[in-house]
Amino acid sequence: MSKTDEDLVFETGLDASPDKVWRALTIPEYLERWLDRPESVQVDQVAANAPHSVTYRWTERGSGDAEPEESFVTFELTPRDDGGTWFRLTHRPAALPSAANSNEAQTAMFMRAA
Repeated sequence: MSKTDEDLVFETGLDASPDKVWRALTIPEYLERWLDRPESVQVDQVAANAPHSVTYRWTERGSGDAEPEESFVTFELTPRDDGGTWFRLTHRPAALPSAANSNEAQTAMFMRAA
């Protein structure tokens, strides 16, 4: 996945080792406690490169008849010299909305009266 202007990126250093952070991100019962996600969000792992990165698809159910919103959250872990972990979280929308009046080329659709 390539970086977009819509990405939300958070980076920080953690005192825990990469192995410990990896377990927190990939063992379901640890992940549930660590993320504290809303009940309206379903999380499914879609890619992993142990113990360096893991990507989850987040699907948030819309209220009423609203379509669910999908996004991808990638966690990247880099060992630090002091035994800790450099932690990078990237939250990326699955599809970027486009304006209804955009000038992008679109396939014309015509309706014919019966």
